[in-house]
Amino acid sequence: MKRMKKVLLWVAWSGMCLSGWMGSPVWAKKETHTSKKTSYHHKTSHKKPSHKKTSHKKNSQKASHSKKAGTKKSSHGLYYVTPDEENLRSTPNGRKIGILFRGAAVKVQERKGKWALVTVKAWIWQPSLSKTPPKVKSELLVEEVEGAFVKHGFVIRGKLDNQSKALFHKVVLQGELFKGKKRVAYKTLKLFSARKPLQPGHTFSFSIPFKRTTGFDSYSVRILSASHP
Repeated sequence: MKRMKKVLLWVAWSGMCLSGWMGSPVWAKKETHTSKKTSYHHKTSHKKPSHKKTSHKKNSQKASHSKKAGTKKSSHGLYYVTPDEENLRSTPNGRKIGILFRGAAVKVQERKGKWALVTVKAWIWQPSLSKTPPKVKSELLVEEVEGAFVKHGFVIRGKLDNQSKALFHKVVLQGELFKGKKRVAYKTLKLFSARKPLQPGHTFSFSIPFKRTTGFDSYSVRILSASHP
């Protein structure tokens, strides 16, 4: 009986030892597996900040690009004429087609160097408008122009020569005084009417007086507009 008890105790003790030996590797494996998982998560969490940095760079690039675009757009928009008067031209440094005065509002649409393409919002008398351009003959010439001081003023004299075959019912001349390349004074002169047009092959003498006598060193006369029915 004592021998039987010893055998059972030995079997129980060996079973406990065997279960402990078999259990330890499983625990070790689980621990190593979890450690791998933690190391893997650590790597992925380390990569995420770098991804955020690149997105931040892209965002900064987009912001800088939008700022540049904003500076380009800022050159357009509504502006006002600051000199007493400024010329309107068909092309940059091209033919003069009109005059704007101080305070006139213009909308800038395009820029070429120091020139700006503008549109003007204003009202004009409807009967003065036509869808067909007025007929202007190049044979209408300004000739024999000369200037002279008369009393307290300065006068530009000249002749208008109509070499065309048309009756000119309206001609607008402009006399100009310059200081170097800067125009310091100007005056317009309207000539003729439907009753007394400029006949073909005829000349007409004109004079444009100025009250201003100082501050200029050259002068000129040119045709602003000329029309006939």
